[in-house]
Amino acid sequence: MWKRKDVKAKGKASFKANFWKCVATALILAVIGGGSGSFSSVGSSFSSATRNYKESYEENERDYSSYSSDREALLESDDGRSFSFTTDDGSEVNVQVKGDELIVDAGNGNVESVDRKGIEGAGAAIVGIVFLIVAVVVIVAMAIGFVFDAFLINPIELGCRRFFRKNLDEPASLSNLMFAFDNHYKNIVKTMFFRDLYIALWSLLFIIPGIIKKYEYKMIPYLLSENPDMTKEEAFAESKKLMTGNKWKAFVLDLSFILWDFASMFTCGLAGIFYVNPYKQSTDAALYEAIKYGTVEAAN
Repeated sequence: MWKRKDVKAKGKASFKANFWKCVATALILAVIGGGSGSFSSVGSSFSSATRNYKESYEENERDYSSYSSDREALLESDDGRSFSFTTDDGSEVNVQVKGDELIVDAGNGNVESVDRKGIEGAGAAIVGIVFLIVAVVVIVAMAIGFVFDAFLINPIELGCRRFFRKNLDEPASLSNLMFAFDNHYKNIVKTMFFRDLYIALWSLLFIIPGIIKKYEYKMIPYLLSENPDMTKEEAFAESKKLMTGNKWKAFVLDLSFILWDFASMFTCGLAGIFYVNPYKQSTDAALYEAIKYGTVEAAN
């Protein structure tokens, strides 16, 4: 049974033994998101875009509703009724209801006629058109992101994982980063693609299931880095087997870096680049070795 302090000790020792290459590789992992980034962020990206548009639309609605302190009352007012109110800039506006029109006099010589019945319809049409545009843009961005993630980012991630795994025993070469492109590339792309897809789908169930699955599939890149011809089914089954009974301990291991994360934040990311991130990645590799082979001997 592995112990957290032993795994971290081996990770730290191997990282320090090959400092600059570990820093460079961890930086690459940080830039590409460490894997499963494109899929897991799709929902939040779409939600963010929709939320921003909604806020913008509501703000425009508030601006338009300055025609009256009670917009619904104005739209339903009887013919001939008049309203007066003061805008934010101190100007007084007079509004008179004439049949299906609102006669708006801003007091500066500009008199406008607004179709009362068309207000709601026009607003709904604008909402639909803009929402459709946002949806199309997000879908196109998702498609591009999926392709980029599957065919480039994930293979690079696997190469980085292989680098840190090799670095546990001896100073590893950066050539490991290109490992996936020369060894069963299509199989690696397919397996890593489904890893990201499953995590993204599970994340739709209130986030927690996605986190659980992320830890369940945590060992897939390391397994493929050693056996790139391993089938998708074998990789998922083996990772699940290795992480059975270890998911919570792995989560606590990640949580143990929280003070280092604060240190990174307070140094504007410098501590993360030159110490925290490579330390974490080396520790993850040591965790794989500890679970798979049951050996956690700190390097000298």
